[in-house]
Amino acid sequence: QSFCDAVENVQKVVDELSMAGYSDLSMWVDKVNSRVGAVLGSRLEQALCMWSEAYGLSTLSNSKKTKKCGNPVKIPKISVEILLRNQEISAQPSVPATRSLFLDELHAYIGIVCTL
Repeated sequence: QSFCDAVENVQKVVDELSMAGYSDLSMWVDKVNSRVGAVLGSRLEQALCMWSEAYGLSTLSNSKKTKKCGNPVKIPKISVEILLRNQEISAQPSVPATRSLFLDELHAYIGIVCTL
């Protein structure tokens, strides 16, 4: 939330400077855009790194990692009931529904960065 507020404040400053008619505004805005893009990109990379490490999906070995990803992600607990009826095994919730729940969590997690 605080990063979103900072971006809104920068936008207000840019609007005020634009109304004042500053000539070098486009150059300054390009610099600010690249800095904000770099910060958002690094936050997204860190979030995806933490998510993949939480699920054991990291492809980098410990010797190849250049930096630690940070605090682990809290994995939501989902109770899956496995049933055997009439010689048929089923799971409640189903595998696609469970996958959907985890992907919804991932979407919400990276949405913090991507929905600015």
